[in-house]
Amino acid sequence: MKFRLNELHLTCKKAVAPIVFDDISYFYGELGAGKSTIARLIDYCLGSSELVMTPALQSEFVSVSLLMTVGDTPLRVERERESQQALASWGDNQLIVPVRQAAGVVLPNTQVEVLSDLVFHLQGLQPPRVRKSQLNEDSTLERLSLRDLLWYCYLDQDSMDSSFFHLDRDADTFKRLKSRNVLRAILGVHQERVAELEQRLEEIRRERLGYIESARVLEQSLQETQFSTLEEIEVREKEIAEKQEMLQRRIAAIRTDKATAINHVTDQLRSKARHIASELEAADTALEELTTVNANDRRHRNEILALSTKVRRLESARAVLNDVEFTTCPRCTRQLPNRGADLCHVCGQTDEPEGEENDDGERTQADIASRVKELEEMMEAQSVQMNRIRRRREELHRQKETVDQELTVAMEQYDSAYLAEALAVERESAEAAHELYYLKRIKVLPSRVGQLKQQSDALAAKESTTRRELNEARAAAEQDLSNLQKLKKLFLDCLLRAKVPGFKANDIVQMDPPWFLPEVHGGSGDLATTSFSTLGSGGKKNLFKCCFALAVHRLAAEMKTLLPTIMVIDSPMKNISERENRAQFEGFHDLLYELCASELAGTQVILIDKEFCPPVEGVDVSVTSRHMRVDSDTEPPLIPYYRGK
Repeated sequence: MKFRLNELHLTCKKAVAPIVFDDISYFYGELGAGKSTIARLIDYCLGSSELVMTPALQSEFVSVSLLMTVGDTPLRVERERESQQALASWGDNQLIVPVRQAAGVVLPNTQVEVLSDLVFHLQGLQPPRVRKSQLNEDSTLERLSLRDLLWYCYLDQDSMDSSFFHLDRDADTFKRLKSRNVLRAILGVHQERVAELEQRLEEIRRERLGYIESARVLEQSLQETQFSTLEEIEVREKEIAEKQEMLQRRIAAIRTDKATAINHVTDQLRSKARHIASELEAADTALEELTTVNANDRRHRNEILALSTKVRRLESARAVLNDVEFTTCPRCTRQLPNRGADLCHVCGQTDEPEGEENDDGERTQADIASRVKELEEMMEAQSVQMNRIRRRREELHRQKETVDQELTVAMEQYDSAYLAEALAVERESAEAAHELYYLKRIKVLPSRVGQLKQQSDALAAKESTTRRELNEARAAAEQDLSNLQKLKKLFLDCLLRAKVPGFKANDIVQMDPPWFLPEVHGGSGDLATTSFSTLGSGGKKNLFKCCFALAVHRLAAEMKTLLPTIMVIDSPMKNISERENRAQFEGFHDLLYELCASELAGTQVILIDKEFCPPVEGVDVSVTSRHMRVDSDTEPPLIPYYRGK
């Protein structure tokens, strides 16, 4: 897995302390200067559940950011103090992601739930899936996480001489199995065929267990209903159907008997109510028509009266102007021409005899009076008729209310009599209908139980076949020990080149599956066996463990496995004096530099120790060293301004 650390930014209360990483970054110096804290902060950014809070961190630490390259993608991970989430940024993307505890997918359309998943996602890789328990064949599959792989990438100071990558026989069982799974993945024991069969077996097993559980739940539900077979349900269904039919006949008989006794009364009242409603409708129509005619006659009378007034005014005007002698025009005041005696002096027309004019006016007034009287007589007759209709409507309304009350009383008497006798039967019939519906619904369950069991049996046979294929694939993978032999040779080569005392070229390294715990047997008949637990010296344990980690990385680099291409080694010379054990001090560093210049050229190394050992001439590696002292301004500690305890 292509993995490179670029920078670490430690944000404190008063300043930001940046750290830039090279191909080989060497931090050394005094105790308490913060050297080991650099490695712990890297681990913290990569998902460690907690951070050792030194006095300096307790006093000043705020947050930390790690800039790295995952595959070809620049990634920045920022994590605040005591936070179980991290802010991941890459490209134009930002995502708050849990560092350890998954709570569902956080990146849509992916399987990213935690920070480890995001690292695999950015590399375009799928985490290898392994059985949770190597002893139980029905154990579920789980993914190897970045944290599992980092056990072989981060050798911390605290466990340097106390734990051998959790492979020890007295180590925590869960961690021991995880560590073995990492080695299996590196050694190629988890081949694609094995992983595919494991995944298929897991899916078949989960589906089979789902069918079994569904069948069990259905059987339990049927037992609670006291029906366990289809025949029992059909017998009960027939009984309920016959009972419901009998109840319906009883209800019909009750309804017929009570209806016969009261039908003649209610029918008469309903007929009378319909007749009254018809009369009311006719009265309303007649009243509406009379109201319209009366309004039209009243408007006609008023128009005639207005015409009579106009006629009177005209006659009065003629009477006033009749004896006036006009010499000039009343409109333009010009002199009028001379006219004959029988002509009008103003308009020049022949004057009518005075008697005829009076006769026309009187006749007109007489006609107007006669028409007005005629209209008033008609209007009076209409008013009388309208009042008569209104009184009839009121009477019909009273009759209708009386009939409605009588009908309501009759219906109440009918309903009371009917309900008193039929209510219990109706309720019993409804209960029977509900039970019949329920029986029809559960009728399919017994056959469904049988189907589920058949499907489970079919999957059991398929599961057995798949498990046999998986066992054969595992056996074939376990028999292919070529990569394991390579690891043994690389491990012995590292021990010899690091000049670890007590090991010779003819020694034999043994790593028996499934433990994978390395033991070195003396050659030429030497019966002595050396393992991590039998090494009496803490310094030799450090070198033994570091050499094994280097061997694992050499094999991973050759096979291009998922192991991240970084190594963080905190205090490889722990319990080793660089003066008293100069050969081992220089031998280990020479080995490391030579490997970084050749086989591990793509692997980044971060070394933390008390003394600096530079590479010898001729070894082409890029090394950046930093000397750290507690109370120095020129060679400052991790937090440059901190001068606490």
